Amino acid sequence: MKFNLQSLLKRLPLGKSGDVVSDFTSSEYRYNLVMAVIIGVIGGYGAVGFRYAIMGVQQLGFGHIEPTLGYLLSLPWYWRLGLPVLGGLIVGPLIVKFAPEAKGHGVPEVMAAVGTRGGVIRPRVAAVKVMASAICIGTGGSAGREGPIVQIGSAVASALGQALKMSPRRLKTFVGCGAAAGIAATFNAPVAGMLFSMEIILGDFGVAALSPIIIASVIATAVSRMHLGNEPAFAVPEYVMQSPVELIHYAILGVGAAFVAVAFTRSLHSTEMLFDKIKIPDIIKPAIGGLIIGTMGAVGLPHIYGVGYELIEEALLGNLPLILLVVILVAKIIATSATLGSGGSGGIFAPSLFMGAMLGGVVWNGAHWITPDLVSPNYGPYALVGMAAVVAGTTRAPLQAILILFELTGGYEIILPLMLSAIIAFVISNWLMEDSIYTIKLRSKGIFLKRGKELNVLKDLKVAGIMRDDAQTVPHNMRLRPLLDTISETTLHSTLFVIDRNEKLKGYISFHEIRAVLFDVEALEPILTVNDIANFELASVTPDDTLDLVIRLFARKNLDELPVVDIEDHTKIIGTIHRADVVDSYNTEIMKRDLLGSMTSLLNVTSKISSGSLAPGYSMAEMEVPAHYVGKTLRDLDLRNKKGIEVMLVRHHSHGTDHETEGVVPTPDAVLYANDVLLISGPHKIVEKMAKG
Repeated sequence: MKFNLQSLLKRLPLGKSGDVVSDFTSSEYRYNLVMAVIIGVIGGYGAVGFRYAIMGVQQLGFGHIEPTLGYLLSLPWYWRLGLPVLGGLIVGPLIVKFAPEAKGHGVPEVMAAVGTRGGVIRPRVAAVKVMASAICIGTGGSAGREGPIVQIGSAVASALGQALKMSPRRLKTFVGCGAAAGIAATFNAPVAGMLFSMEIILGDFGVAALSPIIIASVIATAVSRMHLGNEPAFAVPEYVMQSPVELIHYAILGVGAAFVAVAFTRSLHSTEMLFDKIKIPDIIKPAIGGLIIGTMGAVGLPHIYGVGYELIEEALLGNLPLILLVVILVAKIIATSATLGSGGSGGIFAPSLFMGAMLGGVVWNGAHWITPDLVSPNYGPYALVGMAAVVAGTTRAPLQAILILFELTGGYEIILPLMLSAIIAFVISNWLMEDSIYTIKLRSKGIFLKRGKELNVLKDLKVAGIMRDDAQTVPHNMRLRPLLDTISETTLHSTLFVIDRNEKLKGYISFHEIRAVLFDVEALEPILTVNDIANFELASVTPDDTLDLVIRLFARKNLDELPVVDIEDHTKIIGTIHRADVVDSYNTEIMKRDLLGSMTSLLNVTSKISSGSLAPGYSMAEMEVPAHYVGKTLRDLDLRNKKGIEVMLVRHHSHGTDHETEGVVPTPDAVLYANDVLLISGPHKIVEKMAKG
């Protein structure tokens, strides 16, 4: 018998006496809270299990469950060299063959899933991420635990939502709960987990998502504390502000943190690009990163191995000399870039904390040399503030950076310099570099997110969907007077396209070109032809090009109309595309995506027809695709012109698999299949008739 989680939930006695669970689950708010508890428990145990997995790998590799710096230095050089390479040799095939999404620090992949795929993450990602990251970090890879556990928690939550056939909007909330649970359990910091999810993953502080995310964070933290204790991650250095003038030093620390954050971001991204270009099999690239790490460890710098919490503790206590602070700050940037850029698996949060702690010590040494009486006795407070500042600069989430450091340490006295440095680091790093360490990876793939949503909504829409087939052409040898007559008679086109005697496209004439000859038509008429006036710096598009390319060409050429040419022969004009049509498509797409997030109750129904009031005289409903629609495209059916019906969304199965994709925004050439469900809108009577079949 096939296991059906949805059916199981419907049999649970969650309502009042005599109620069925469908009454309960019809309340989205209560349903989400119950699911948040489940996700919180899973996320909490996932974080605990992941930490134990790292310890297990360390026990196998280094012979110690949590090897200290002194222990690592006592190992033979060849052991410190070879173990990271061995880890890379295992991690490479694991990621390449089973889940390429598990490569790197994981958070950008979760953001992309939320922003572009409605929260859909493959279930196998969680298992591969646990193994790959545990092996990478446990064998000396320079990376943190938080990125993997965010991806693990999000993948598990997404798998749960997909099993329950949740709508994209609710699935995104589940993914946010998984991310929050992972961060909260990893750092014993529920508020930080909640803020990380809202500020970075979802980019949304809406009340509907806030409540379940808080619940997931709290439950995950409780699970973590039950197994790992309730101690702050780091001991808080004693801090008393010596003078208000000391805030100047913390401001300088914020500036320095911005430059370190940008250097780290650029270094990591450049290393990723470099390894992508290297013409060797991807499965061995992490081993090259491991060789770089191993070499650094073999020459006496195992300080950069793993998450680095021991060195952070030493910095907070003020126990590291200045020269070592500088060396391991630079070394950590190189090591983390090599680990993750080569294809290893781990997070960037702990390395950012590490760099910030070292930078704080460096700035304190400079401040102590200039104004010894106006700084704290040791650099512990500066190390703590530097941690928050670098995190704010790399992630561009200053509120989360401030509060997570506050929760990690449990100290309030240092909140003023903490806030000052973090905000300065955020502002300056944002000025120096547009992207955060998360979004730069997405931008290189053509994904532009803002507040958790894909900005470039036109990149998936084709020219073929809105092109017109009535281009206005003129021969290259036409005289000026006939040309002006043609222009005066043309009302639908702002641009005329010039063709030669073989009807090949040569150039164009817009108002800009005509304006230059209007001052003396009588004198110029006998001598000018279209060839003398036309602009031959032509930009054209094909039916397969996307509308984001079109809109950029409009801006570059300052035109309102572009020629559409044959895919095989770019000199053959087959139509035009207008700026106004692209704008209309953009607005329609925005409306559809907004609708996708607001029609949860409709999209959760597959076997029934659901309808609701849209506007006076208009309705919206779901309908199964009739038999006579199967195999046809929306362009073939032409429901808009024939019946006044707009197909807003198509819900269909990915054919050949059991996986169901929900809420696909349709294109004119989308083929309809049996068992597909359409979300339609239009005049009430027509919608009602179509919905009833």
